Amino acid sequence: MLARVQRIEAVRAPVLSPIAAAHGSFEAFAAWCDEQMSAGVLDPRDFPVLVLCLRSWERDGTWAQAWSPAGAWRPGR
Repeated sequence: MLARVQRIEAVRAPVLSPIAAAHGSFEAFAAWCDEQMSAGVLDPRDFPVLVLCLRSWERDGTWAQAWSPAGAWRPGR
C-alpha cells in the first residue's frame, strides 16, 4: 500500500521545467544569463529576447507540452 501511495504522490508532484531543474529556478537561470552576457559569453543583443521567450514558456507551461518524462524533447511539438 505504501508503494502505491508513493507512486500516486510522485505523479501528483509538480514537475520542474528543464531550465528550473538544471538551475534550481528560472530566476537563477536568468541571473546566470545576465552574468554570461556581462562576461561577453552570450550575445547581449539576442539573449534577452531568448530569455523573455523562455520565461513565457516557463510561466504558461509550454515546455511541458514538448518535454517527455524521459527528459527528451518530443519532435513535432
